[in-house]
Amino acid sequence: MRAIAFALFMTFAATAAHANDWEKFYRPIEASGSLIPATQEPEIITSAGDAEQDLETMWRRGFAPIGSSFFNSPNPKTGDALRFAKKLKARYIMVATRLVSSSTSALPLTMPNTTTSVTNGRASVNGSGGYASGTYSGTTTTYGSQTTYLPITINRFDKMAVYFGEVPKRGLGVMTRELTSEEMALVDTRRAIVVRFVRDESPAYLADLLPGDILTQVNGEPFDQAKLAQAAIPGNSIKIHLFRRGQQRDVELKIPAEWRTP
Repeated sequence: MRAIAFALFMTFAATAAHANDWEKFYRPIEASGSLIPATQEPEIITSAGDAEQDLETMWRRGFAPIGSSFFNSPNPKTGDALRFAKKLKARYIMVATRLVSSSTSALPLTMPNTTTSVTNGRASVNGSGGYASGTYSGTTTTYGSQTTYLPITINRFDKMAVYFGEVPKRGLGVMTRELTSEEMALVDTRRAIVVRFVRDESPAYLADLLPGDILTQVNGEPFDQAKLAQAAIPGNSIKIHLFRRGQQRDVELKIPAEWRTP
């Protein structure tokens, strides 16, 4: 009976979780189109438990998120996530599962129940004609069913994966973010950008740009992403005006000849 109950539970679990949930619940990151598709098998990496720290660690190594998957499932396995990462041509995948609930219930299992009884005996008869004896046997069969309640436990897991691809060697080598209202007031303009992370050995890294720096000018003009992209070509030098901890400073970056899209 336990084997039958286990089989029924596994069937339930399989139908409750979509076989390709990692793809079904995948959300791409729009900016990831410029990342370099991997030509080798994706590798699983371990999260530090802090999303911001994870992103910084990967960016410093030259990798950025392609997208992510997040869903809830009774199945804790993650093998399909690695297969989906390969389909995405991701270089690395960060996977996590967390048990969020556990419930116990009873599964009714009804089985046919057949009861057969046999009656045996011996009889003797005395009469005018003499004496006789013999044996007899009878069989009675009763058909019915019996229900047994088997305890089962169903666990639910939150499952998450972040897929990373390689970032081409171009630009300053920084990941940026938009200004907060407080930062706009500090620099008195919305035409600026904040350095979020700095890639190791990039032009920004070699010029000592730091996370939190607010870039306000490119070659003496108000900051503009398009102008920065035009200036950040191999062999060029770029003058950046920035704010750091309330102080203004100028930094010159050199874009090396090898710093180009592979």
